Amino acid sequence: MKVIVHRGASQIGGCITEIATDGCKIIIDLGTNLPGSMGDDWQHWDLSPSQVESLTADIDAIFYTHYHSDHVGLLHEVPAHVPQYIGSGAKAVLLDKWDYLHRPDVVKIIEGISTYTAAHRIDVGGKGKIFVTPYWVSHSAFDAYMLKIECEDKVLLHTGDFRRHGYLGKGLLPMLKKRVGPIDLLIVEGTLLGRVAETVVNEREIQQNTIRMLRDHKYVFALCSSTDMERLASFHAACRAVGRVFCVDKYQRQILDTFTAHAGDKLSSRLFEFSDAFLLVNFATRRVRERLQRQGFLMPVRPSHRALIQAMLHLYDDEPAWLIYSLWQGYAEIGKDYSNEAVISLRSMFGSCVKEGTRDGFHTSGHADIDTLQQVCTTLAPRLGIIPIHKESTTRFPEIKGCRIFTETCQTISLKEENLTILLQ
Repeated sequence: MKVIVHRGASQIGGCITEIATDGCKIIIDLGTNLPGSMGDDWQHWDLSPSQVESLTADIDAIFYTHYHSDHVGLLHEVPAHVPQYIGSGAKAVLLDKWDYLHRPDVVKIIEGISTYTAAHRIDVGGKGKIFVTPYWVSHSAFDAYMLKIECEDKVLLHTGDFRRHGYLGKGLLPMLKKRVGPIDLLIVEGTLLGRVAETVVNEREIQQNTIRMLRDHKYVFALCSSTDMERLASFHAACRAVGRVFCVDKYQRQILDTFTAHAGDKLSSRLFEFSDAFLLVNFATRRVRERLQRQGFLMPVRPSHRALIQAMLHLYDDEPAWLIYSLWQGYAEIGKDYSNEAVISLRSMFGSCVKEGTRDGFHTSGHADIDTLQQVCTTLAPRLGIIPIHKESTTRFPEIKGCRIFTETCQTISLKEENLTILLQ
């Protein structure tokens, strides 16, 4: 058996992991590079269509852990004969996104992707050589999964991206103990290894902080991910608690309808039921203006909303409007490889009326903190060791008693007695 980390052993995002045995191969995640992951030239270092075709031509299946672009960004370059799998909710979100972007070519490809179901074992290609079982986890992307792989009498777990501090994270360790059980090799994300100073709050704290803010301020915009179901649930629940209007545009409403359809009646009572979100078509009509001026509002926005926000600030000017910045702080830093000029520009519209994400308790990572990583590793106690991925090249994985940590890049590690070869590129 071979485990090849084509990308991800020394960078965050752009993950590609191959698991192969005689006559059967799979790839887990096929993502694009994140901005700044390779310096200013990060896009140049991404895979070309011909490179993707070469990498995937003889693959029996590709499994995606979730819908973030650093995990699925190259799916439209995969040859048509290669089966691709993702969760049904994640597939629906991807369809919403690419339909909004007017890319019928990509929509057609996504429509052809197969879906998997939590705890349902898949025999890859019907060959009886590699079996994949998904297990649902909390992440800043809805419908994210860990994947258990059985191959040559060995059990591997690929964690994808996960966390324990979301609304749905409390079931993580019980799931690993009850469902996954003993494993031989753990492929685990380590995003926060390089952010030890970053405050990790939970989503309930964000909800409570938003409630307090809405009581003090009538007009609030929240710059956040439009596909982070748990964050949107925090803001939505805060609006319900205070009586503010939860305003959304057409695209955000479509995403919320998808969340409601896939999770609204299944998870945490009404928390993920968004049917009462107010679709803001024209903010300047008399009836809408009277309602929003009377009740106040919170509106999730994207960097592309600058013109809309400018117009709304001009009309709704009886009180200062505030911005909740609920994204990674790096995007707002000036002069960095990973800076986002649209984010910086939008933030500047609010002057000092900005609540900072992690500093003020309005943002938290979608990734496991170091304590959670250690507990996951000790709970699973992988017999052969741990392969950290989705981490910066300069970070070190914490030592786990009795576990080997595989970090040697650009060299082949051969465990002959196990008939196992590991290559971290």
